[in-house]
Amino acid sequence: CQNRLGILPMEGCDSELDGSPSELVYRRYKRFFSGGSGLIWWEANAVVEEGRANELQMMLTSENKDGFKHLLKTSLETGRQANGADYRPLSILQLTHSGRYSRPHGHKAAPIITQHDPLLDPRSGIKPEDPVASDEYLDSLVVAYVQSAVLAKEVGFDGVDIKACHRYLISELLASHTREGRYGGSFENRSRLLLS
Repeated sequence: CQNRLGILPMEGCDSELDGSPSELVYRRYKRFFSGGSGLIWWEANAVVEEGRANELQMMLTSENKDGFKHLLKTSLETGRQANGADYRPLSILQLTHSGRYSRPHGHKAAPIITQHDPLLDPRSGIKPEDPVASDEYLDSLVVAYVQSAVLAKEVGFDGVDIKACHRYLISELLASHTREGRYGGSFENRSRLLLS
C-alpha cells in the first residue's frame, strides 16, 4: 500500500543522449518506488530536442517509448516487492521546454526566448538584437506538448504536469506583456500556449 509521501520532480541530468532512461535513471526510480510514496512526480521531460536543459535530460519520444514503458513497469514491480502487491502510486510525468535556459548540446547555451528581459538577458548572454521565438514556433510547441502527453499515456503514466515556472519558456511567455502577436500582451494571448 502506498504512503502519503510524494517524490518531487528533481532532474537527475543522467539520461542517455537520446533522452531514454540510463542505468542511473533506473536505479533512482526503483529506489523512489521502493520507498512506497503515493505520488511519483517524474522529473522534467523535454518536449523538443532544442528545449532540453542539458544533453542528458529525459526526453520521451516515439523511438524510445518502449524504454520508458519498461522503466515504469520495472519500477512498479520493485515497489510492489517492497510495499505489497496492491502498491500503485500515481505517476505524473512533467513536460518542459527550458526556453532561455536551453543547453541541448555540450552544456553550450542555446537560448530560445519569448521576450527580451532587461534583468535576465544580460545574465543569459542574450543581446538586444537576438530574435524572440516566432508565433509559428510557439504553435509547433502546442503540437509537441500534445504529442508528449499522448506518448506518456501510451507508456502508462497517469497524467502529465506542464512545467510553467522558473522563467522557463512557458513561465516567460506568461509574463510576455510587451510581446507582439498571438502570444503576447493580453492575458488571453500570454496563456494561449499553456491553455491550448
